[in-house]
Amino acid sequence: MLRKQPSLSQQLIGIGALALTAWSSPALAQPATSTPLKPWSALTSSELIAAAPKDAWAKLDQSRLLYLYFEPTQTGAQTPARVIVLLAPDFAPNHVRALDALLAKAFFNGREIVRSQDNYVVQWGDGAAATSQGLEGGQMAAEFDQAYGPDFKPVELKDGDVYAPKVGFWRNWPVAWDPKAKRYWLPHCYGMVGAGRDEGADSGGPAELYAVNGHSPRALDRNVTLLGRVVDGMDQFATLPRGTEAMGFYATGQTKPKIIKAELGSRLPASEQVNLEALRSDHAIYAEILESRRNRRDSWTKFKAGKLELCNAPLPVRLSPKE
Repeated sequence: MLRKQPSLSQQLIGIGALALTAWSSPALAQPATSTPLKPWSALTSSELIAAAPKDAWAKLDQSRLLYLYFEPTQTGAQTPARVIVLLAPDFAPNHVRALDALLAKAFFNGREIVRSQDNYVVQWGDGAAATSQGLEGGQMAAEFDQAYGPDFKPVELKDGDVYAPKVGFWRNWPVAWDPKAKRYWLPHCYGMVGAGRDEGADSGGPAELYAVNGHSPRALDRNVTLLGRVVDGMDQFATLPRGTEAMGFYATGQTKPKIIKAELGSRLPASEQVNLEALRSDHAIYAEILESRRNRRDSWTKFKAGKLELCNAPLPVRLSPKE
C-alpha cells in the first residue's frame, strides 16, 4: 500500500523466483476444431489442450470476474486496455467481499496504476484513500492462508516444492498446503493478484492491488493476501512502461495510466462480458497435460527435464465455444 514508508511488499526487491508460469497466454486459447487421431500419451501439451473434451472445461462465473479498463499506453491504441481477473473467494473470502463493495461504489474509477516494476509487480489503487474515507478494504485482517475444510481435496503435484510441504491444484487453482498444520494457501505465481500492505499483517486490503508480472516471488507466500489471478489481458500489464522511481513507482512527470472503470462481469452489460472457461484440473486429461510438460514431447526438446514446478504448470483459459 502507498504510505510515506514503503510497504513490505514494496521493499521485497530481488527475491529469488521460480520459473515463469503459463497461466494463460496473451492470446486466449481457442476451442478445438477437430479431434486428433493420436492417443493422449502421444500429444504435446498444446495438442492436449486443443483436444480436451467439452466436459474438461468449466465456465467462469461472471460474478467472480473483475474487469479492469485503463487508458492505453501503446502508441496508436484507440481503445482502452482491458485486464480480467478471476477472484478467489475460497482463499480470501473477506477480501473478495470487500472488493465487491468497493467496486459497487466505483472506488477504482479515475484512480491510477501507480507502479510497474520490471520482473516483479504492477500495482494500482489507493489503500490510504479507502482508509481515510472509512471504507472497508483499506485496512483489514489478513487472509494469508485458510484452514482445511471437508471439501479440501487437492490434486497433488508429485514433483515436490521448495516453499511448501505439498503443492498441487484445487478447484482450478494452484495451491500449496501443510498437512501437519492443516492450512492451505495460494502461491505467488505469474499473474496472481494480491492486496498490498504495510508493515503490519493487517495493514492492507483490496483497495490497493498488485499483479505479479515476473518470475514467481514465492517467498511472499503467506506474507501477503492473494485474492485472484489474471485470466485475460496479462500482456496489457506486462507491456506497461516501467516506473523510474525506486521499486518501479511512476515518477513525477511520468504518465500514470488512469483507470477508466473497474467492475464485476455480472454488473456489466452482456455486450461487454467475455465468456471464458478454464480447463478442470481434476479432469483426466489434465494429468496427461502435466506429464507432457514434465517430459516434453515436441521434436525440439532434446533433454526431458522429468520434473515440473507448480508455477510452470499450465492452467489454461479459453474463450467459450459458441453453442
